Amino acid sequence: MLEKILRFTKEYRMIEKGDRVIAGVSGGADSVCLFLVLQELGKELGFEWKVVHVEHGIRGSESKKDAEFVEDLCKREGIEFQCFHVDVPRTAKEKKCTLEEAARNLRYTILERAAKDWGGAKIAVAHNRQDDAETVLFHLIRGSGLHGICGIFPVRGNIVRPLLHTDREEILAFLEKRNQEYRIDSTNNDERYSRNKIRSKVLPEFCAINSQAIRHIQSTADFVKEVTSYLQEQTKLAESACVNRERGRIRIAREEFFKYDRIIRKEILRSVLYSLMDTGKDIEQVHFEMIEELFFRQTGKRVILPQGIEAWRSYEGIKICASKEIWISSDEHCLKKEELEVSEEKEVRCGPFTMKLVDNREFLGEVPQKTYTKCFDYDKIKDKLLMRKRKEGDYFICDEKGHSQKLKRYFVNEKIEAEEREHIWLLAEGAHVLWIVGHRISAYYKVQKETKRILKVRFDGGRGNEGNCSGVNF
Repeated sequence: MLEKILRFTKEYRMIEKGDRVIAGVSGGADSVCLFLVLQELGKELGFEWKVVHVEHGIRGSESKKDAEFVEDLCKREGIEFQCFHVDVPRTAKEKKCTLEEAARNLRYTILERAAKDWGGAKIAVAHNRQDDAETVLFHLIRGSGLHGICGIFPVRGNIVRPLLHTDREEILAFLEKRNQEYRIDSTNNDERYSRNKIRSKVLPEFCAINSQAIRHIQSTADFVKEVTSYLQEQTKLAESACVNRERGRIRIAREEFFKYDRIIRKEILRSVLYSLMDTGKDIEQVHFEMIEELFFRQTGKRVILPQGIEAWRSYEGIKICASKEIWISSDEHCLKKEELEVSEEKEVRCGPFTMKLVDNREFLGEVPQKTYTKCFDYDKIKDKLLMRKRKEGDYFICDEKGHSQKLKRYFVNEKIEAEEREHIWLLAEGAHVLWIVGHRISAYYKVQKETKRILKVRFDGGRGNEGNCSGVNF
């Protein structure tokens, strides 16, 4: 067994001469086997290592005895030992997750911290062939797709698993031969946990049909790992052609997206969703199908995905965002005319706008066109100015003949996506919109030759703010 593990370790370059290794040892059979294996590998490969034990605070005195057992083992063999105590039940309650999930997250957080503190050490954990098969089945049942049935990776980042291709029976026989004791976690028999049920009920049935079932499951998972590695390379190329990321939003162009085979399209969606999530554990095949269906639905339709992610059908494809709230604002500002007229300041700031009154005679030539600075006939403004987002009934004058157009119709005609409309700033007098920021102004307020006073308005959220709208400094 040791020779096989050594070959496996070298094949994946898990541990090499001069490395530092943190071993996660719980006291169970697998982790105690890992402890003994690292002792032997250390003689062959020449690396430093020490043990970290995480006491989860779940099983009371039993859990504390596990910690004492591992500490005694380390003392006897002269291996440095560190123990960390955590409160898994409290964390599970705070994070609204299962005890199993909370324990795993806390355990890896502590191992990563210990590895970082020790100069960026590697982390060795004791997953074996049966754990790999359990993981494959667990993900298969949950509908996790191709990536789920990859199972456990021998190396992921700084985490290494020397026992991954070792059978549980081999581990137990190895410990028995050495007369090595180990601890038994009573929660492993609790079938309320899905993995325990797979371990105690599902896998034995598989092995009853074929004694090599566990090996075959792992062999299939290893093949799928190779397939997904190739898919990831192809997906990166496809993403560069059809995915655009900006300001926390992700746009997927429909025309380009559907040039690719369905498997690549699914991988693009998986990559996009995972980039917006803390963890991909909540994503299942049905969510990819929901987004694909959205491409064929009416503009503005949306689907709600796990962890607060929303996807919208846009004119050109799909838009996905971690939270709509990051780009919708309900801010509204009001500026009375007298505040402009009596102000001794050259400029008046209100919300994201800066304004200034100027006599028409101060202009030098024609009013230039600027995207984020506009000029208006001030004397046509009769009421207070509002700086806000759209409301029902908003309109503007679209031509010199005085024809009006609803703001909603303008957005539709200009193919401004439904969710974009919610965060476009407006300068308005009542329901009459003077300026659709980033787009156009109402013809009614346009500066004419007979205009006496000009209101110059700059939107300070614009790109570079584009300077002034006349030869006069602004």
